[in-house]
Amino acid sequence: MRNVLLYSVAVVLLLSFKTTSAHEAITTPILISAPNFRDLAGISASHGGTGLVNPTSNDGVMRTGVFYRSDALGNLNNADFVTISSLRIGGDIDLRTPSEINQNPDRVPAGAIYTNVNIAGTQSLSNPFRGIPSQEVVLNTFQIGYRAFVTDPTVRAGFRTVLNTLAQDPGTDLFHCASGKDRTGWTAALLESIAGASPTTIMNDYLASNTYLAGVITSQAQSILTVDPGLSGTYFNQLFGVDPSYLQASLNQVIASYGSMDAYLTQGLGLTHADIYVLRAKMVVYKTLPGQSGFTGNAASGATLLNALQNSPLSGHYTAYNYYLQSAVDAGTLGGIQTQVGGQVHADAASYLLRQPLLIDQDITPYTNGCDLREGQTRVWLAGLGGNSASDGHSGIASSTENSAGSVFGATYRMNNHASANLGIGYNWGSVGSADATVTINTVLSTIGGRFGFLALEAGPFMEARADAGWVDYQSRRVLGAGLGTQTGNTNGAVYSGKVSLGDVIPLTPFTVMLQTGVRLAGVSLGSFKENGSDLALNFHDINKTVTSLLVDLNVSLDRKQLEDWTIAPSVTIGYERVLSNPQAESIGTLYGFAVTQNSAYGSHNLMKAVLGLSAQHDAVNAKAGFNALVGDGGKSTCLGGQLFIGYSF
Repeated sequence: MRNVLLYSVAVVLLLSFKTTSAHEAITTPILISAPNFRDLAGISASHGGTGLVNPTSNDGVMRTGVFYRSDALGNLNNADFVTISSLRIGGDIDLRTPSEINQNPDRVPAGAIYTNVNIAGTQSLSNPFRGIPSQEVVLNTFQIGYRAFVTDPTVRAGFRTVLNTLAQDPGTDLFHCASGKDRTGWTAALLESIAGASPTTIMNDYLASNTYLAGVITSQAQSILTVDPGLSGTYFNQLFGVDPSYLQASLNQVIASYGSMDAYLTQGLGLTHADIYVLRAKMVVYKTLPGQSGFTGNAASGATLLNALQNSPLSGHYTAYNYYLQSAVDAGTLGGIQTQVGGQVHADAASYLLRQPLLIDQDITPYTNGCDLREGQTRVWLAGLGGNSASDGHSGIASSTENSAGSVFGATYRMNNHASANLGIGYNWGSVGSADATVTINTVLSTIGGRFGFLALEAGPFMEARADAGWVDYQSRRVLGAGLGTQTGNTNGAVYSGKVSLGDVIPLTPFTVMLQTGVRLAGVSLGSFKENGSDLALNFHDINKTVTSLLVDLNVSLDRKQLEDWTIAPSVTIGYERVLSNPQAESIGTLYGFAVTQNSAYGSHNLMKAVLGLSAQHDAVNAKAGFNALVGDGGKSTCLGGQLFIGYSF
């Protein structure tokens, strides 16, 4: 249900939460019949402002078209009604008393839901006097009224209702009182404080009512001067407009009563930090997030996604993402989430699968050539294999680890003096971990190969070929910190490879040297899938990648020696493999149309290999054990593994 509700307002939010730049102009229309109507985001140049959206702390800027403030809408003419209705305002929040509303009820904009929140109780600051008071009385009366915004429990409850309503409404809202300067002015000051606007900006926006209401103030002043011309020269803004001392009286009272604006909001008004964070996200977009300019690689891509999601339905709502991002802005750090959010583990898993044929081929090739079989003889065999790999983190990419274990059951048949063939089926379990995420991979594989010796299998030049294919079951689990939850996903895929090589077997008693060079093509294909589990679950694209490698291997094995009933033969193989294409795998995830690209930690073009082996034979039984190591240049990658082989010839 929660996701349904979020998606139902996605279109509205994506329209209203547009990306805002520091140089975006204020284009709010001027209403003749509601002169103090304006966008909370800034003051137009024609009314004494910069004409641009207001900046906020932490490299933020105000969003336009989110909250509007105004004077009463009861006198809207037809043209202004059409204009204000075109702004898609979803809520009209009236801060006046019931008696004020009865005298001049709102002409509610088309499509807006009307709500009355009686801020002033039985008294309104808009018209507190009888007759023409002195300047001292005016200042004192308004300052007392503004201090009551902070001290009066009933008034505080009203402001709490207003702010909670603004936080919970899904779209654009308008709030107003009678003249749009006192109750509305304090509401606007609270919102701008939450947004992180500077004290100067808050005061300037407050005082702009004198400019927007200049015509009204002049008209009211002229009515008084007609009755008492002796008041010519009086500063009527203090009576019919606003004075800096009024707002300052509220701000001073906040400090006196609560010590800080944050304490007033949380203790005085009873807002939660979640409420404040929702309001701030509605009003502000941050051009850069904490530390973002210094990130590289996958971390930079993750931070870019976190930034972009400010313009998604996850922002400005009571979501885990919204709370995390706003608290991260306050803390001045993304807390490492930038490395976790993009799903690097999927790129690492694809990289692991691309190297799986290499590892399996390396493990079983010495046991499948058929050189030690007689013509027409068959050996059935079982090879157990396993290993551990690690790639260091670098350039904004997290380190990764890989573990695998499996077995291959097969048979090798020597057809004649020149040729042998082999085939096998097997299973391999793999686990890949990076950036607090894990992928479990189960692979059912098959392999087929053959060898042809131009002179004989045991000596001289030869050609060898192998093809492998596997079906992949893929399960992922990504844990995000900062209360962002756990994402899970699953898909299926395939892994495949082919190798063709030429070599030469050179008997040099008491050992034999084999030199081999060839080319290998390896590929992986994983289907697209959608994660589940949290706000930041991603939709991952297909991963399809192939790599081509040149390889050179040198094997030296000692001639067999008798040890009681067994004959044994140690061997060593060293090799080099050069990846011709980009060795890094890449994953692409999307959320609300925003993409995040991640590269694997493994990125070695050059791979050095070493294998130590020992074989033993007793009659028809053949056993072999080996230990191998691989070291790559990119990401300082290393792999250690072992294999155990047992076969029976007949």
